[in-house]
Amino acid sequence: MSCLIYVSGKDTERIAEAAGDIIEPENSRQIGEVFSLNRSWMSFGLSIPVMYVEYDGTGVPAMKREASGRKGKQEDGTAKTREAKLGCIFTQTGTNEKGEPIRDKNSTTYFGAIETSDEFSKRLYMIARRGNP
Repeated sequence: MSCLIYVSGKDTERIAEAAGDIIEPENSRQIGEVFSLNRSWMSFGLSIPVMYVEYDGTGVPAMKREASGRKGKQEDGTAKTREAKLGCIFTQTGTNEKGEPIRDKNSTTYFGAIETSDEFSKRLYMIARRGNP
């Protein structure tokens, strides 16, 4: 027996925001730990022959208060968007019979954030260092 549940766009937004509020403090703590002066984490890690790290950014619509003070592409120099950065990390430890790379099953992590490039690069590095993206 199946059941359909309707969730409005606004409810989806609220749920995603609430989930982010729960998840992000731990991510921030881990990023801080990775980039602290204590480098003991460098001895941790798995030997992975090939790891793919991909990322991109795209403009997403933003409310005026979120875009306030940011340089934009409008004629008056204001912004109507913010750049959302998206990342994907996965590993490859084998090839098929033709020698073509095969993405490791369950190795892919997708993530995104609206933050500076510097902050996002630290997030990329932290997720890659986990050893099991």
